[in-house]
Amino acid sequence: MSSYQLPIIDLRELDNPETRDDFYKKLRFIAREIGFFYLVGHNITPEERETLLATTKRFFALPKVEKEKIAMSHSRHFRGYTASTQESTRNQPDYREQIDIGEELPALELTKQDPIWFNLHGPNQWPEALPELKTQALEWQSKTRDISVKLIKAFLVALELPENSFDTIIAEPAQHLLKLIHYPAREDNNEGEQGVGAHKDAGILTLLWQDNIGGLQVETDNGWIDVEPMENAFVVNIGEVFELATNGYLRANVHQVVRKQNSVSRYSIAYFITPSVFADEVPLLPLPAYLAQQALGPDSDPLNPLFTNLGKNVIKGRLRSHLDVTRQFYPEEYEQIIKNSNIL
Repeated sequence: MSSYQLPIIDLRELDNPETRDDFYKKLRFIAREIGFFYLVGHNITPEERETLLATTKRFFALPKVEKEKIAMSHSRHFRGYTASTQESTRNQPDYREQIDIGEELPALELTKQDPIWFNLHGPNQWPEALPELKTQALEWQSKTRDISVKLIKAFLVALELPENSFDTIIAEPAQHLLKLIHYPAREDNNEGEQGVGAHKDAGILTLLWQDNIGGLQVETDNGWIDVEPMENAFVVNIGEVFELATNGYLRANVHQVVRKQNSVSRYSIAYFITPSVFADEVPLLPLPAYLAQQALGPDSDPLNPLFTNLGKNVIKGRLRSHLDVTRQFYPEEYEQIIKNSNIL
């Protein structure tokens, strides 16, 4: 028995014909009952992780003026640097700074008739002081996407569905988000405890590599539990798109990061695989009858209601979380948020 409170999935078991069936059974149970797990056997080496982590730390150690050269407020595509407390969750500031990196793509030439979420297709911002960050981050993004696609197909097979059932949702050009994150040390009670507030991830799957400091918590039926760091393991969780597509059979759990008093800085590398901006509605997957009977319907947050339109659901979260970008580039949506606390 593991001493960790979350189960452990070894991706190597999927490639072994002798363990594959058992792998699918474990994946289906975890997805239904917990929604979070550790992933090992993924072939990303500790050296690759330490290289990107070291560059990430060098970026956050730069002077404020250098970091703000790539501030997200310069990007209508929601890419770049966000300082601590400039992003919010449930209308409360998050005490973390981060860089948001998407697929490196040219901006689309859009008209007012085009959907607003097509703006998520666009270029990144990169720090001139650390040119190596671009290569390292895009390599990490590519490898974690391959892992995520493999897991998505495995989930579908585990649910007795064709493994290509999500191909149009994850079609090229890739839509995903890499966040390089620093939670500053909390030195006194006057600083916020909220590293990032309680939320569900809006995408399909999340792969998180955290350092050994801790602070990540998952909400369960028995209350909040700490997700202890595990060496050389990703923490994987299911996003709302998968929850919607399975009518709630797959579970997207609420989670948060807390900053304990007298803690030290915490760093993490979070990868989110999200739907193509050109996809339409969330597909309702035809689960076998015995699985469909166990689907309880998606558990939508009343403070953050879901849209079945994939693009609208993704852009909504970005508009709400980054009000400085929304105010500058999306004034109509900004007024909606200020008036209604949400996108209509």
